Amino acid sequence: MKTHIAILFTAALIFCSANASSQVDHTTHARLDAQAAGLSSYRLDNGFKIILIPFPSANNARVELLVRSGSKYEGYGETGMAHLLEHMLFKGAGKRKNIKDDLTKLGASYNGTTTPDRTNYFESVEADPFKVDELIRIEADRFIRAGFTAADLASEMTVVRNELENSEREPSRVVLSALARSGFNWHGYARSTIGARSDIEGASFAALQAFHRKHYRPDNAALIVSGSFDKARVLSLASQLFSVAKNPSSDQPANWTLESPEAATHKTDVSLSAGVTVVASAWKLPSMKERDTHALDLAATSICDSEWGSLRKEIVLNRKLAVSASCFTWTQTDYSRFIALSKADQNAAAEDISNAVIQHIQDAAARGVTQESLDRARLSALNDFEKALDAHASVADLVSQSEAAGDWRLFLWTRDVISAVTLEEANEALKKWIVTLNRSDVLLRHAEKSTPLEFPKPTDAAKRVTGQAWPSILTSADPAPKSLLEISKSTVRFELDGQQAQVALITRKTQGDKVWWVMENDYGNFASLKNRKTACDAASALMGLGGKGLDRDALNARLDKLQATWQLSLDGLHLEVPRKNFVEALETLFGVWADPLMPVQEFERYKASQIAAYQAALMDPIKVADSQVRMRFDNYPDGHANKPKTLTASMEDVTNLSYEDTLRCAREFANVSHARIGVVGNLTAADVKEVWAKTVVSKLSHEAYERVPSPQAPTSVDVTPIKVVMPDTTKAMVMGTAVVPIHRKSDDFAALQLAVYAMGGNSSSLIWKQLRETQGLAYSSGMQVAASSFDERSTVMLYATSSSGNADKALSSLKSVLAKVLDDGFSADQIEQAKQAWFQRRQSTLGDERGFARKLAEGLYTEYDFAAMAKLDAKISTIDHRQATAAIKKYLNASHLVWSTGQGN
Repeated sequence: MKTHIAILFTAALIFCSANASSQVDHTTHARLDAQAAGLSSYRLDNGFKIILIPFPSANNARVELLVRSGSKYEGYGETGMAHLLEHMLFKGAGKRKNIKDDLTKLGASYNGTTTPDRTNYFESVEADPFKVDELIRIEADRFIRAGFTAADLASEMTVVRNELENSEREPSRVVLSALARSGFNWHGYARSTIGARSDIEGASFAALQAFHRKHYRPDNAALIVSGSFDKARVLSLASQLFSVAKNPSSDQPANWTLESPEAATHKTDVSLSAGVTVVASAWKLPSMKERDTHALDLAATSICDSEWGSLRKEIVLNRKLAVSASCFTWTQTDYSRFIALSKADQNAAAEDISNAVIQHIQDAAARGVTQESLDRARLSALNDFEKALDAHASVADLVSQSEAAGDWRLFLWTRDVISAVTLEEANEALKKWIVTLNRSDVLLRHAEKSTPLEFPKPTDAAKRVTGQAWPSILTSADPAPKSLLEISKSTVRFELDGQQAQVALITRKTQGDKVWWVMENDYGNFASLKNRKTACDAASALMGLGGKGLDRDALNARLDKLQATWQLSLDGLHLEVPRKNFVEALETLFGVWADPLMPVQEFERYKASQIAAYQAALMDPIKVADSQVRMRFDNYPDGHANKPKTLTASMEDVTNLSYEDTLRCAREFANVSHARIGVVGNLTAADVKEVWAKTVVSKLSHEAYERVPSPQAPTSVDVTPIKVVMPDTTKAMVMGTAVVPIHRKSDDFAALQLAVYAMGGNSSSLIWKQLRETQGLAYSSGMQVAASSFDERSTVMLYATSSSGNADKALSSLKSVLAKVLDDGFSADQIEQAKQAWFQRRQSTLGDERGFARKLAEGLYTEYDFAAMAKLDAKISTIDHRQATAAIKKYLNASHLVWSTGQGN
């Protein structure tokens, strides 16, 4: 089962000697703290920790500042302060006016997050030593010399409030928040990280400064550096910069509030106009540092797994009480929880669903699991860890989560626990913790007096890791490419079955020796696909649910054993798998693709879930407004797959859909028609041809493929503003949409692309600066172009999300940014800055092996391959501010735009 902290490891590790912490690096003044698995940590005299995760073959590096300052540490009147402070620390620091601007100039991808246990800030750049140095300097400034002001607080407070308002009535969020409140009487896990509206609005600048001084201290923080970097250089610079940080005279922040033992069942009823029914239950568990929690998590996989678990089968497929039913273990530093969540349509009987889910889970816990189920769960958990090892960023996440819980080596201890849990342990944990008098449902309910469970205090992390030894987890791979042209030159193209299948192959040793295979199969023509989109969408959804003698469980079990991540649909198949298992995994999926099981009970579940989704969408003003916008630009012929429909009409199509029509789509189109295959891994063209010849599905489709063109952008559009207002929602989205006559190969596409990027494509763009940074009206905002590769029909959209109360202001502000550009044009500096951000972001994507195969397959269709991307970049480099201005004026005259608002009242 997938827990909320992915802490599963499989390689052997190297542990430092018991006296490692006594070793001192006299150059950097950093004492070696611990070594394990090829990773190491150092501690400065002020208590600050530096953790290094070297991945020499990576093309980038990641720097993270971790502070144990989460929502559980907040006091009365301080709720949400840890998260609010996270926002504030992207403002000025030291001599820096705005940290986001400095990160954008470096081409960094960055973010910050806050949980109940910690706050972190992280960013990635290409593996340039000078850029890595600058990231470390930025984090030192952020940590030691934060310069946020009262004016910054006034602006950012509204952004955080918008974030609250955009989610506070989302059904699943409401249910999970209610579960937390009823599950914890005293502990900080009862509170939402976002905080109370009153605290967000009322937080004083002085209080925020005091909170910052209390928690942002060197003995409460760590720097985590991963990827490709010079270890000595990073350690020396980080030690120099962070050693000047001083701890205040007060004690280090601590959280000593624990729950009193209680034998009770708590129940909360929530009434909300949401268009959907959601029920949930939670059983409280010990800390993530206790064996019981991980033993229970493994055992519960047989109940919770989305493919072979028993809960979904009984509640969704057999009894048809809900359209979804899932469960998972949420592991945290002080307590964990086992949570079950189910959804159904708005007319469903919530009490019946809740009772059925609870009975199923508690009966299953009382029965226990089999050795076979436990071993299968263990294999899945270890496979998940293998996948995590492929990228240094995922290893850094594991390290960060464990360090927040007390020691970064905890994830290694957890992996050992997962490997060693016995059947007796697993079943004892289920029977002990999954009981009625340790549960919250979303009403205090009276329970007969019973002996309460005694929860152990969280164990010292050092007790779990001291004296252990783990071999290295690091693997080697080919160096990341340096340019798009290098990727293009390494691509080999050839055909299979004549011209029925085209292949683009990049042969390289990948991280973890993985192979990525992406096959997109274009099928049908206008006549054969006319008015069949709903049926063929359903067929695609059912294609991967078994076939060729394998039911859904057997298929997933086989592919789990092969460590495969996969997706199968009518359009083809995507596969990520170790090289050694590639042939067997591909043969298995090809067999299913050619002879899908298409289970009728899954068809009924699919229909029910689609109908429930449309019912919810009809009560969402943002989705209703978006649907109305799409209708304004409709000049498609009847029967075209892209012809927009109202939400009601789409729901009627699903309601009237027959199993026979769905099955007919699979029979007619699940054959090789016009296949485009992108492959990345340690394979040759001969290897690909050999595995293709082995498959029994290289039969050709009887339906001739012909691309179905889209009509040119409409010349006449009703531009009357759209405004959809509905009750019981606080979020809003405003948009300006235009469908324009341009495609990627148009002479002025590069100019338009750059203009759009300057307007709203990055965090230094005009829209972001005004709506997000200056006015604080929008939580997210920007501008984008979705370009066609063939037809003169591309969509340009300006957008902003806000609270409903600020929707009119956000719309007015969005219009004003566009009006200023249309009136005055771009400045040379604005376009130069956009170009720099464009190229820096492009450079940072060159190491994304996972995405190469998809881009190769797409390029075989659109001709927008890596060489074409390089040509676009070359053209963008020549565009000046006059050309960008001309393009935006040509294609985005205000009269072409449909402005829309979806909001609550």
